[in-house]
Amino acid sequence: MDTSRRNSFNTRKWTNILLAMHVLIYVAQLATQGKLLLWGDKINSLIEKGQIWRLATYSLLHANIRHLMVNCYSLNSVGPTVANLSGPRRFLAVYLTSAISSAATSYWFCKAPAVGASGAIFGLVGSVAVFVMRHRGMIRDAKEDLQHIAQVIFLNMVIGLMSSGIDNWGHLGGLLGGAAVSWLVGPAWKYESMASDGPRIFSDRPQLFHLTDRKRKPR
Repeated sequence: MDTSRRNSFNTRKWTNILLAMHVLIYVAQLATQGKLLLWGDKINSLIEKGQIWRLATYSLLHANIRHLMVNCYSLNSVGPTVANLSGPRRFLAVYLTSAISSAATSYWFCKAPAVGASGAIFGLVGSVAVFVMRHRGMIRDAKEDLQHIAQVIFLNMVIGLMSSGIDNWGHLGGLLGGAAVSWLVGPAWKYESMASDGPRIFSDRPQLFHLTDRKRKPR
């Protein structure tokens, strides 16, 4: 396997794992005739009785095949970008935290039962927004990128308000959770110094800088 293929595989690895997991869990839902869905979806009254695991399983389940396909398409679109920008550990940190913050926000503000990975995917979008905003001095079209991201978020929120059965509170919670984690753990590239051979050296020093301390030269 050449370097470009290896890098492509590494960038997509966890996105592919998550996609496969969502598909397999949906097959299990069908095999159990919906019992798995009832066991793991976000039902506020059952969470209040101590079934806290529903805050974690909420994002693994999907209501129907269309719901699954839309979320898989969205995850496939944004997942590799975040993995490429952040690396696998921070990608997973953003995704998992966004999933939990999505479920928690939905629990606090939405009484209806809910399932789906869309909150975690919104967290990935929030991560991209933080990256572009933080590095706008290094990115040529940063303003246009931020405007596009804002438009995508706004459009999805409007669609959610106009459609029944869409949990906008979960989307908002995931978006904020992903943005918060990305702000804390990075990436946060800065020019540090000039190398002896000329190119500038970048250092990756996010707010929680002890989680990573990387330097690299631009290609």
